[in-house]
Amino acid sequence: MILAGFPVQAQDAGAVRLEALAQQMRRSYQIAKSTCLVMSGSQSELHSVAAVTISNEFQDVMTGLIDGDAAQGLNAENDPDLRANLQDVQLNARGLTASASQIVAGDFHSVPVGMLLIRNQEVADQMEHALMAAVPTYAPASQSKEIGVSIRMLERQRARVEQLLRDLCYARLNIGPADLAEQMRAEMLRFEQVNTALITGDADLGVEKAPNISVKIALGQVESKWISLRALLEAAVQGGEQDVRDVQLASVIGETMSQKLSKLIEAYSKI
Repeated sequence: MILAGFPVQAQDAGAVRLEALAQQMRRSYQIAKSTCLVMSGSQSELHSVAAVTISNEFQDVMTGLIDGDAAQGLNAENDPDLRANLQDVQLNARGLTASASQIVAGDFHSVPVGMLLIRNQEVADQMEHALMAAVPTYAPASQSKEIGVSIRMLERQRARVEQLLRDLCYARLNIGPADLAEQMRAEMLRFEQVNTALITGDADLGVEKAPNISVKIALGQVESKWISLRALLEAAVQGGEQDVRDVQLASVIGETMSQKLSKLIEAYSKI
């Protein structure tokens, strides 16, 4: 497997590894999002395939991150602490992917749904921790600290889009934690703060302004798409009834945003 946007032959091995970790953080949210969309009746066949495919990708990449996989451009993790982190994620993720498989197969009972809700956030948090723990070891030596900070923020923004799409589906089905609306508001605000910081710079966050006009325009395009997605998210936060078409529209907008964020990550990695 060659990681999208990071051809192995052209990229620093550390950058490939960090991008793989970031994609795993994103996939952990995508698994729950697609599984929830199956439960919601939104394009069930499409999202069933997506949930299974992404679960398999997650498992394959975890094995590559731990034991190495030449096809993925990944070496085995030899640092004992970093390796232990990844092994913990791999163990915990089995409950996540197993519950997703049960639900996709038609088992909507409380046990697999409850497992999905708990393990998904645990795995996502673990992946974010694993990514940040790996940065000091694997950040390319040629990459400035400031560029590295911006890349990490863009990676979290990309995962945050999937997180919010998952939560939109949770809200429609009235599942998830009791403080789901408050969590969504906090993540929505954070998305806006980070995107603005990447455009204009923010000393408190340690972020420099967009390094060139192309990046600034691309961030503006993300902001433009966000306005449309935010309206759908805000309706859910306020307790409005969500039509399945709203969820489908949000998914389309979110996919476009994710593609733009991935291109931005690639652009920053070349600076």
